[in-house]
Amino acid sequence: MHRARWFEFIRRPLALLAGATLLVAADASAQSAAATSAGGAVRPARTVEGRVRIPVSRGGDSTGMGAAANVWVTLHRVGKDSAGPIDSVRSDAGGRYRFRYTPFGAGEAVYFASTTYSGIAYFTAPLRVAAASGADTEITVFDTTSRTFPLSVKGRHFIVSKADSNEMRTVVEVFELSNDSVRTLVASEATGAAPTWSVAIPAAAVDVRANEGEISPDAFAAQNGRVSVFAPIAPGVKQVAFSYKLPASSFPLRVRSESPVVVFEVLVEEPQSFVRGQGFTAVDPVALEGRNFRRFLAQDLKADAELVVEVPAGATPGRNLYIAGLLVAVGLLMMLALTRSMQRAAAKRGVVAPSLRPAEPTVPLADRLAQEIAALDAIYARQESPSDAVTAAYEARRAELKAALAQALAEAPAGR
Repeated sequence: MHRARWFEFIRRPLALLAGATLLVAADASAQSAAATSAGGAVRPARTVEGRVRIPVSRGGDSTGMGAAANVWVTLHRVGKDSAGPIDSVRSDAGGRYRFRYTPFGAGEAVYFASTTYSGIAYFTAPLRVAAASGADTEITVFDTTSRTFPLSVKGRHFIVSKADSNEMRTVVEVFELSNDSVRTLVASEATGAAPTWSVAIPAAAVDVRANEGEISPDAFAAQNGRVSVFAPIAPGVKQVAFSYKLPASSFPLRVRSESPVVVFEVLVEEPQSFVRGQGFTAVDPVALEGRNFRRFLAQDLKADAELVVEVPAGATPGRNLYIAGLLVAVGLLMMLALTRSMQRAAAKRGVVAPSLRPAEPTVPLADRLAQEIAALDAIYARQESPSDAVTAAYEARRAELKAALAQALAEAPAGR
């Protein structure tokens, strides 16, 4: 779902609210009491002013966007003490909506707005300021289609662990899929409906399961040597992550790229491992969760390209692979960079590209970098007990973004 990739940390509380449509605010006395902090100070009221937009074929603005009028917009609160919708309103003829609310309960609670369009939920960024407006409160919705079309693969990560005591290796795969259309792709409700996306996995794969990412296990299936996703895929980039186990006898392992891939990364745990394939190059190894991985990269891989993953025979048994969450976070960072690159390339061609956070072409680079920092912070916040490796990766990327933001602010015209 649009923008859901960095709202995964609120997915479980929201699941309990899936049936909510019309909301009734709590009585005034209860709200007043709740608005008082533990220290006795009354928190000031906040406002949210935004708009809901949708791509249109005619009558829109210069970016091809028009107003989504008369749709319900819901204000949510998610905190450790409680989670739920607190107000709702319909957008006006111009797609505009407005909320006034008073924060209550735990101070670290997150507030955000959402709307459901054609059965698909879309979200704003976290509302962290007293008067939220602009890009942080804009919600872009899309019409849906069940007519399948290929999704482009912006990034693919293939991670192979050491063999365990049963001579089984855990493989984690992470894909960054891009819907380059202006419609949300949904699975058809017809019998035998085609999935929104599918990819082959080795025939010997067992214990196939969806990993932490943007796809609910309920929308994930593995059968007949393929992994299939039935979740809606909105315009922009969406991440799919899954894992499986392979017997040692499956190696050397041949992997085929069914579609073109912008960046293909392979990580293999043993130092004696090797990846053969056109375009693949060994780069500096990486350490994840205290374990070392050889790293191989290829760019602009063509469809039907093949690679072979070679591992040493009789390797020392290792632990199961516990790095899926980190790889999803690492993959997301690549996804953010790819999305920004797509936006810049499209802007040069005068084309409006689907994006992770749709924004006007005139949004300054400094603002976009600030939004990426906020998104990265939200991803890290969802980790209940982040490891040292995850924390290091987060801090390193945040430092890079902050440095880029400082440079962008320094280069901004005076008076900005």
